[in-house]
Amino acid sequence: MKMRSAVAPFVAASAIVVLVALFAAPVSAQDTNTLKAKHVIGLVGVKHNATGTLTIENGNLNFAKGNTKAAIPASSISEVLQGADTQRTIGGTVGTLTMLAPYGSGRFLSLFRTKIDTVSIAYVDTSGGMHGAVFVVPKGKGVEVKRALLAQGAKTTVPLDTGATTQTATQKSPGTKQ
Repeated sequence: MKMRSAVAPFVAASAIVVLVALFAAPVSAQDTNTLKAKHVIGLVGVKHNATGTLTIENGNLNFAKGNTKAAIPASSISEVLQGADTQRTIGGTVGTLTMLAPYGSGRFLSLFRTKIDTVSIAYVDTSGGMHGAVFVVPKGKGVEVKRALLAQGAKTTVPLDTGATTQTATQKSPGTKQ
């Protein structure tokens, strides 16, 4: 009899967890223009290397970290560049201190890298001054950010790079016959 009373709460809790997971997934999948990002440099009033939320909506690029917020009209963005990069998996003070580990093991740890995407923008402020900002976003999200900015009115001189490699036709070397 005690076994049944212990199983019932476990089954009920499991059912609640499954229902929450089913309903929470579609909500996060719909919001593709909001993501966690790191502001490396460039926004006025935002500290360097601040991690916050990057949102692209209503014709603006918004970055928020706590009470600190910055908004850039997409129509004032004259260039959007995105690319792939890597960063140390163990960074900051701990990453620096690992270099002091014996027998070169700290240098070995610095070889472990995490893939990221970078998004760089150039924009004109309200007084006509030219500025730039750099963001780090999760791998694969750089193209989405660029696509969303272009859809909101930003401009670029570099075509959208989807990350797919294109194969070029092999050139015929001199002296070979077809």
